[in-house]
Amino acid sequence: MLILSTLYNLNKQAFVAATESNHGRTRIYFANDKETLLASSKQTKPRLIPDTSFWVITNTNTNRKRNMIEQIMQDMKFPVELVEKVCGTI
Repeated sequence: MLILSTLYNLNKQAFVAATESNHGRTRIYFANDKETLLASSKQTKPRLIPDTSFWVITNTNTNRKRNMIEQIMQDMKFPVELVEKVCGTI
């Protein structure tokens, strides 16, 4: 959650654009409200990302969470080395 909050606060516009394209085949990972996430699946366990207006699903395994962060950081044009370093801590 701290990583997501930090990414949002570093560049809100890039974060919003990155989360819009970050979703699964049948699941939405990010939304502006809890209800949108629950509508895609009742088991998502949505949580508000601290210091943002965004909600994220939390009922995923560590690998999926790592992939979500990696995709957002790549879409936000962070250097590959930084993406790997951050994702290596998850």
